[in-house]
Amino acid sequence: MTGSPAQLPEMPRPPFWMRRPRLLEISTPVVIGGALAAGAGTLPFTEHPGGGLVALLVSAAGVGLGYRVPLAGLALLAAAPLVADAFGADPIVQWQVSMFGAFLLALRGLPGLLTGLVVGTADFLALGLAGAGFGLEDPIAYVAAATAVTAAATGSAIRGQVQYWSALQERTHEAIAGRDAAVQRSVVEERLRIARDLHDTLGHEIAVVSMHLGAAEVQLPAGAAAARGHLEAARGSAQSMLAETQEILAVLRTDRDGETTGPVASHHDIPDLVDKIRAAGLEVDAVVGDLSRELPPQVSAAAYRITQEALTNAQRYGRGRVSLTVDVSGPAVTVETTNDAGPPAADPDRTGHGLIGMRERAAAAGGRLEVSRDSGHFRVRAELPAAERALR
Repeated sequence: MTGSPAQLPEMPRPPFWMRRPRLLEISTPVVIGGALAAGAGTLPFTEHPGGGLVALLVSAAGVGLGYRVPLAGLALLAAAPLVADAFGADPIVQWQVSMFGAFLLALRGLPGLLTGLVVGTADFLALGLAGAGFGLEDPIAYVAAATAVTAAATGSAIRGQVQYWSALQERTHEAIAGRDAAVQRSVVEERLRIARDLHDTLGHEIAVVSMHLGAAEVQLPAGAAAARGHLEAARGSAQSMLAETQEILAVLRTDRDGETTGPVASHHDIPDLVDKIRAAGLEVDAVVGDLSRELPPQVSAAAYRITQEALTNAQRYGRGRVSLTVDVSGPAVTVETTNDAGPPAADPDRTGHGLIGMRERAAAAGGRLEVSRDSGHFRVRAELPAAERALR
């Protein structure tokens, strides 16, 4: 059994801190620029301002080049602290710039492991060599290496999350689009089946009209030449219309395998349908009234098709016995089925398109379809007008 398109999944939304990844790409260079500006402002007060300036320029070049040639930018960012140390300058600013640069490069697509190892090793060596006694036991060196690796890992993780949420939203969008297309396809197919039944009925009725016109023409007296001419013309028009209808039917009644379908459905065939469903293994408690009453062809076909679809869906998605009631004696034809709903995986509100077809059938016949689910029971009830005048 099925639901309506309103049951489609909602588009997933990432956490709020993941919804604007571009802000990180914009704000991080601003932070780097602030660090470079602060480093440049303190150069006059350092012992080796020239070496510090060269190191700052190398860091700035690494950030700028990283946008076009990421690996070259990574090499310059890693080299900047070592350059500062080689000129005797304090590499603290270059360490900060390389840390934020590693985050930015990983965020933009450079492998986080490679970025973290290169920058972390360079910072570790630069800060270790700059420490007292040129030893590598200075805790600041380990902090510098750890922060560089962490920054690169964070950038890589954020990039992975952005890609994950983008892919998830794309798959959801495709699922929604596919479900919409399936629903529309189901509606079109059901309307085509309705059109086949309607054209079968029309072909039969036109043939009957032509036969009656021929009989009336034979019964005319000898002096009714004018009336005979009109009847002959009307019978010719009916025969022409019948030929055109049969040509249309030849197209409409051909399925995908090239085989033609059977005769138009009728409410008189509901008992045979119930027997077939029972033979397929479904337990059906059927209360079917007197079906000898003649109904408008479209209502008769709709009653049969709705019964067929309701029992088929109960067999597929329900469990246990199904109760069927069909009554054609009143002013409205009623078809009602009740069965135990299946497990959540076979929730009739989430799978298939049977209800769409039944609603199309009921609406085409001028009736309505009600669906309800209560206390584990699924109920389908169709009411169709029994009088010809109710049809349009």
